[in-house]
Amino acid sequence: MKKYFLRFLPILFILFTFNVFASATIVPVNIEISKDNKIATMTVQNNDYTPKKFQLLLLKRVYENGTEEYKETTDLVATPVTFTLHGGKTQLIRLALKNTQNFSTREKDYRIILRELPRRVKLENSVTSTVNLVVQHSIPITISR
Repeated sequence: MKKYFLRFLPILFILFTFNVFASATIVPVNIEISKDNKIATMTVQNNDYTPKKFQLLLLKRVYENGTEEYKETTDLVATPVTFTLHGGKTQLIRLALKNTQNFSTREKDYRIILRELPRRVKLENSVTSTVNLVVQHSIPITISR
């Protein structure tokens, strides 16, 4: 029994440490925009004690030569594009479809990339160094009929 426990101990350790890396909570994780409701919102909460800087990037899914690619788009608008989120605070992000006049009959897929920007670390007169984990989230946006 002890042998099996020791075998699975590293797996348990990895599973329980992933909560440490969840420094931001994003709700919802799937966004849908329609012709009638062309504005959506999402919230980002900083679960850490230190301030974090974020940047938004909007991408559209296109197919070229039979392969799926994501390219920057101006079909959608997101605000704020960059923001600083202090520890324990929440930021509301608004997403809007720019033009509904040339709205097609088929669904379109987009992605909003929420990229955490690295922060500057001041090192005092010491020989220690730090490692910061920077996370990028990719959240799907569906434009439905």
